[in-house]
Amino acid sequence: MRMFLFKIITGLIIVGAGSAQAVAESTSAMTPESIHIQRCSACHYVDGKPPSEEFPHIAGQYEQYLLKALKLFKQGQRESEAMELITSLHREQELVILANHYAKQKPADSPANAAPDQPLVARGLQLYNSERVYGISCADCHGPDAKGYVRSTPRTRVSRAIPRLAGQQSPYIKAKLMKYTGAENVKPQAGMCGMRKAGKTLNQNDIDALVEFLSSK
Repeated sequence: MRMFLFKIITGLIIVGAGSAQAVAESTSAMTPESIHIQRCSACHYVDGKPPSEEFPHIAGQYEQYLLKALKLFKQGQRESEAMELITSLHREQELVILANHYAKQKPADSPANAAPDQPLVARGLQLYNSERVYGISCADCHGPDAKGYVRSTPRTRVSRAIPRLAGQQSPYIKAKLMKYTGAENVKPQAGMCGMRKAGKTLNQNDIDALVEFLSSK
């Protein structure tokens, strides 16, 4: 984790240095949005599609979901030392700008896993569509295409955002699923009671199959 944070901080220093040079060369080209995105681009890139498997693809992720996640990181209610650090440097209105920017980026045209194990994909698809808890399957929440959704409740006017999973980096999906399984040596993911209950129905082979399926979408 210390090495991971070192990479983040080093990236911020490099980005900050580059940004300072860019400002000196063309101040008029800088916008409030681009200034705020500098910190995030050190890991997620400006387009939200980092080549490194350490970081999730967030291009085209729902704005409501991104904003909620950023706020939870800022409040220390979602675990990630790096994200807690980054969000602490931003005001809430700046988080809105960041969420809006990445939501507007186009998701990757091709799957994260270009050559998946087809039998494992088939097994993952079966698991994805099977009932996990309360008679609900993964597909019931994240959609048959794993692209999630945003839905507003007319009575309360509260939007519920279910994240897009399709095309996500395999290591990231696996790490997140492991946090819901109750596996030893893995700190459980806070919140999301339904996901924690569903996770406990999965074994390691199930997780591998689900990861193979989702990363091939």
